[in-house]
Amino acid sequence: MKKRTTRLLFWAFFIIGIAVGYLLPGDVGFLTKKVSEKPLQAGIFNVPKRLGQLDLQTDYFKYTVLAQAETGGIELIRLDESIPMHMHPKENHFLYVFKGRAKGTIGDVTAELVPGQLAAIPAGAPHSLERVGDTPLELILFSTPPFVPEDTIFLEKR
Repeated sequence: MKKRTTRLLFWAFFIIGIAVGYLLPGDVGFLTKKVSEKPLQAGIFNVPKRLGQLDLQTDYFKYTVLAQAETGGIELIRLDESIPMHMHPKENHFLYVFKGRAKGTIGDVTAELVPGQLAAIPAGAPHSLERVGDTPLELILFSTPPFVPEDTIFLEKR
């Protein structure tokens, strides 16, 4: 093919791609990954009661979603063991320790976390949690954008 024909085809496909992308609806399932387009709903949550009703699970912890909107979410988490070093490329996390104790590492900083403490974990920062003692670690996770377990990148295994 001549250079001119190749260039013409490139621009034609480019313009068609932009037009198709503009005309497609906002959430096209497999093409986009929208968590929620609903605005945040007002709510009051009984945290101790809801910690007894955890309905979702990953390989490392059980959790439930309390509230979620396109811009962020709140989850309750119970950790019985540990979560190895991992990161979330897009999510900022704020972990509030509700019950139990843990050794937490965020980047190069390691500290003991106890009830009443809050850990701020920027997007892309490697971090891990290890329960200390016999009491399960119960956390409130505030994340922005919302927590998506499939977006977790594990840097080491348990």
